[in-house]
Amino acid sequence: MLAKKPHIKQGVDVLWIKPKELDRYWSLVQFMITEGLQFDGNPMDVDQMRNFIATGEYQLFMMFGSDDGEKHKVFGCFVTRILGLPKFKQVEVILLRGEKRELWQKAAAAMIEKLGHENKCKRVAVLARPGWKNFLEPFGWKVKRYLYQKDLI
Repeated sequence: MLAKKPHIKQGVDVLWIKPKELDRYWSLVQFMITEGLQFDGNPMDVDQMRNFIATGEYQLFMMFGSDDGEKHKVFGCFVTRILGLPKFKQVEVILLRGEKRELWQKAAAAMIEKLGHENKCKRVAVLARPGWKNFLEPFGWKVKRYLYQKDLI
């Protein structure tokens, strides 16, 4: 007789991985962070990113849950930092990598805004590929400028 598969709740949550929990979850997101850094031209190595997260200078979030009610999985992760500018603070999303965005985009946008409110930030800033416009605009985010980049080395 086959055992009945347990049914788990469908849905994806955005979890804030605090520095003290980093060791427990790092192996689940390391490859996504590595891919995100590679896409961005490797502005730092993955160990440097991990150290910034471990010290609390950067914040790590993981999209985790189930899309089929049968198994849990990681659907993505993102990294933020709080930048203190001369007149105000802003939350910056510096890396975002994931799949099945429709399952977590609303929760991710809400979490980013919550982080900003909790840290008394005036705004959220995201440097992203043009395709993220479809992700951000439904939540009231506007394109304010474009980033033009030319590699010199």
